[in-house]
Amino acid sequence: MLQNEIKAKENLLDSDGNVANPGYCVKSNYIYKRKDIKANPLRIKEWNFYQISDDRYTVQMNIFDISMGGAATFALFDRQTRERFETMHVDLLTLGRYKMPECDEIDHIISKKSGGFDMKIDVVKNKRYLTFAGKCKKGKIKADIELTLPENLEYLVMAVPFKEDKHFYLNKKMNCMKAKGYVKCGDRVMQFNEEKAFGVLDWGRGVWPYKCDWYWGNGSAYLPDGKVFGFEIGWGFGEMTAFTENTLFYDGKAHKIENLTLKKDENDYMKPWVFTSSDGRFEMTMTPEFDNYTSSRVLGVIGNRCHQVYGKWNGYVILDDGTKLEIKDMTAFCEHSDNRW
Repeated sequence: MLQNEIKAKENLLDSDGNVANPGYCVKSNYIYKRKDIKANPLRIKEWNFYQISDDRYTVQMNIFDISMGGAATFALFDRQTRERFETMHVDLLTLGRYKMPECDEIDHIISKKSGGFDMKIDVVKNKRYLTFAGKCKKGKIKADIELTLPENLEYLVMAVPFKEDKHFYLNKKMNCMKAKGYVKCGDRVMQFNEEKAFGVLDWGRGVWPYKCDWYWGNGSAYLPDGKVFGFEIGWGFGEMTAFTENTLFYDGKAHKIENLTLKKDENDYMKPWVFTSSDGRFEMTMTPEFDNYTSSRVLGVIGNRCHQVYGKWNGYVILDDGTKLEIKDMTAFCEHSDNRW
């Protein structure tokens, strides 16, 4: 499969508001400008989602403006005990008032402060500082996490068109960020250290159809040789005929792979998930341990339902130069998300 790699800066959208050149890049070569969007302003969606995980805990911090509304959300869940700490702040009819940055490469601050809710994401060079103070039903929450980008880190950026006119999806998935810090929830303190914890950024800008669903899998870990390995996989969201989302990361470099096939029990998310790639370079089985199921569906017509399943991944991957990496008991996730919004 010939995949269209974008190697120089170019505008994301053409004069009609459609993706000018669908493809992917390993640096941010697409130029996104909100003013270039030709679709209904109520359909524009922009978000910055960070997830930090180690061998037990997962933290999610998200700020998004989807025009009809906006929100900042914080969640921590213990994948062993199933205990959750979560809270959020919501605004209606934001229509871009959150001023989400058009480029993630420049230093910037995104924040939401209201009453007892205080979230801040501060991006400075190769550092990302995530802080939060607030409260949930189980008590006060305080979080302070630092993410560090390895030097010359490659990642995945993709420009995806849809069948619908003036609909598009610009997405950046940045793996392999080393994480350290803490989250305090009530009397409990959960520490994150760089020997075990990694962060991923899901940065998105776009106009979607009302109804869509996808699979997304992601993880980062140290291998026995001391180098960092990560993967980004996904399908089902938009028209990906010019490239795949599927990418391996090893020692800071990206390696593109082809289409994936998934075999799993459609009625039981906790049975093994078996992944096979058309080029034989991603042969992995996830044995589920925890299903982070969430649902925000209102009256069955608006909202999201998602099974984000964490487990142990075993198998092998093959890099661009033919190097075979054996993967053993890697903690990572794959989700099935069903959206109506």
